[in-house]
Amino acid sequence: MKEEMIRGVVEDACPFAQRTHLKVKEVDEETGRVTLVMGSDPANLNAFGLIHAGAICGLAETAGGMAIMRYMDPREVLVLNTVFNIRFVHPPRGELTCAARVVEEEARALLEEFRERGKADKAMDLKVYDSAGTLVAQAQATFRLIPTPEEYREFFARPE
Repeated sequence: MKEEMIRGVVEDACPFAQRTHLKVKEVDEETGRVTLVMGSDPANLNAFGLIHAGAICGLAETAGGMAIMRYMDPREVLVLNTVFNIRFVHPPRGELTCAARVVEEEARALLEEFRERGKADKAMDLKVYDSAGTLVAQAQATFRLIPTPEEYREFFARPE
């Protein structure tokens, strides 16, 4: 999946990302890293003026999923989160960033397993940092590759 499509999925097609102002900061083709940012919009705050835990979870989960999806053809494969565990280590302030990385060899092995078994799982460690570079949260997530349902394939159709 090209950077433009990742941006489109995150920034244009995902209502959660739009509400929380998630943005794609970088898709590094060389390292396989996808970096997302979330601004400190008042809509993302909890009653104490800190960024809500659910918004932080969404940032980390989306970054992990997109790092895997960047290697996939979404007309064939979707990536869904099946397990998510997060530990909050510091009060979040300002813009938050989460970078997730999948190298091409990992993606090839996942795709091969998916084509053999009809599914494949990928565990990832994800870290969220605030604008001061302070670690805010550490998450462990498991993502599953599944066949793209027929009704979603047209959404990802590419003009020839």
